[in-house]
Amino acid sequence: MGLKDMKRKDILINVAVLIGFLILCMGGGGIMGAITRNDFGDDSEWYVSLKKPSFNPPSWLFGVVWPILYLLMAVAAFAVWTKTGIKKQPAPLIVFFIQLALNFIWTLIFGKAKNLLAAFVEIVVLLFFIVFTMILFLLVKGRWWTAILLVPYLAWVCFATALNWELHILNPKTH
Repeated sequence: MGLKDMKRKDILINVAVLIGFLILCMGGGGIMGAITRNDFGDDSEWYVSLKKPSFNPPSWLFGVVWPILYLLMAVAAFAVWTKTGIKKQPAPLIVFFIQLALNFIWTLIFGKAKNLLAAFVEIVVLLFFIVFTMILFLLVKGRWWTAILLVPYLAWVCFATALNWELHILNPKTH
């Protein structure tokens, strides 16, 4: 169904759902960032005191990367929703919401609880759910490309997993 064939009501619903996905992904990420703003980066006495691996990126990079990743996630989920809705084929979006929740929870485990080992275990579970989401998105007829939108997210979380592990190993007193 092309844009010309869509009814005004359908267009409004699609716009509302897209805005909802954007608010959920980007807004949720923003809320997590606000909640943990003093727990990460150069403003955090705890984070600054951690021994870091040579591949630790500068703190400002996280603030650049995450909004882009959340935008890609929102667009991918919206595109899947336009094909499946939540009732017709619920699994792809249910798994998407689970991985998004795990993404937000990691921030609290790492930043607020300051538990590097628990954060590592949780991020490994998150990786599984990202891959599972990508597979389910790939299987949605006509929306295979949505899985590609999640490749940068998967790559970044793989990097974050390695970073989390190294921080855990280099800072044994934080367990």
